[in-house]
Amino acid sequence: MDLLDNPSNLSLRQLRAFWLVAHEGTMTRAAARMHLTISALSMLVRTLEEELGVRLFERTTRRIELTEAGRQFLPTVRDVFFALDSGLQTLQESKRRKSERLSVVTSPLLAASLVPEVIARFREQFPNVTVTLVDAPVDQVVAHVREGKSDFGICTADLASTDLVSQVLYKDTLVLACSPDHPLAERREASWGDLTDQSLILLTSNTGLRRLADQTLGQLTLRLKPAFEVANIQTAVGLVAAGLGVSVLPAYSLSRVDGQRVVSVPLTDPVVTREIVALCTRARPFSMAAEAFLKLFTKYADQTTI
Repeated sequence: MDLLDNPSNLSLRQLRAFWLVAHEGTMTRAAARMHLTISALSMLVRTLEEELGVRLFERTTRRIELTEAGRQFLPTVRDVFFALDSGLQTLQESKRRKSERLSVVTSPLLAASLVPEVIARFREQFPNVTVTLVDAPVDQVVAHVREGKSDFGICTADLASTDLVSQVLYKDTLVLACSPDHPLAERREASWGDLTDQSLILLTSNTGLRRLADQTLGQLTLRLKPAFEVANIQTAVGLVAAGLGVSVLPAYSLSRVDGQRVVSVPLTDPVVTREIVALCTRARPFSMAAEAFLKLFTKYADQTTI
């Protein structure tokens, strides 16, 4: 008998009856799990055996055991139900994602530079997913995620977030930012040592970027007194554009800056990078929609960072 010629001969109820009897070892427990009488369950098993043309169980007064044919058939039935469960979960997740809402929290700089384009592209691919954006101070991004105010956050990895699930999206490089008419603007690259004689614009000491810059300068035994210390990267960019000095900034911060006002020069000796990560709680992991969003973020960041 070729079952492929008539696949409707076997039903899921028959296969489930076989699976539960084999798993439970008794008709009584298997019948209870299927909410059937023992006679109805026996009928399902018997008709399955008739369709297959083999005996699947050896029945005794106390217990029911698989025959050799039953043992051979069991992995196939197990795989059928595993595949079915997986398919149903995928369908349910797809249905849920069509009406899903994503709440993203990130720093004001990322919210103004990379994230808007990612949201626009994401909406093109997933028009039924509503995305909301929260731009919060960098030191509040982790708290926002931890307290469940947003589904996930995107920020630099130098924050205290060891209790959260972290996924690295990409590594951003620190660059020298200067005005187009600055002597360093024509250089293919600049070293950290070149900052010695410059009017330096740095962020305040309570920021991760400043700590990273100070750490790098300290390794080179350089102690530089900045001409300006500002709280926001946008302010630093404005001071650089006005020709008031040079700054050390993440490359993505200049991805949308007019090159006629500010140019970037790769910083070497050493090259310093920062990880940009996505964060979520262990109790609220990244959904399929969130994973799709983060994949787009990484792709767009790689295309646009300098």
